[in-house]
Amino acid sequence: MILYTCMPQEMVYPTASDEFLNQSIITYKGVPVVVDKSEEGQYKIVRLLSTDPNDYLNGAYSPGTMIELTF
Repeated sequence: MILYTCMPQEMVYPTASDEFLNQSIITYKGVPVVVDKSEEGQYKIVRLLSTDPNDYLNGAYSPGTMIELTF
């Protein structure tokens, strides 16, 4: 079946909400990021929420980077 539409794929085929249960918003080194917790206790950066353009140029905050948090 072929579906011709101008709507984005995310609206036609919505993502299941259970994929977002492990995600949370934290501040890592002063920069707000969305992280996904893994089973090993590490966190993977999913999205950068900063308003500073220089943070997007810093490779330490790029999506997919694994970080370890100590509280």
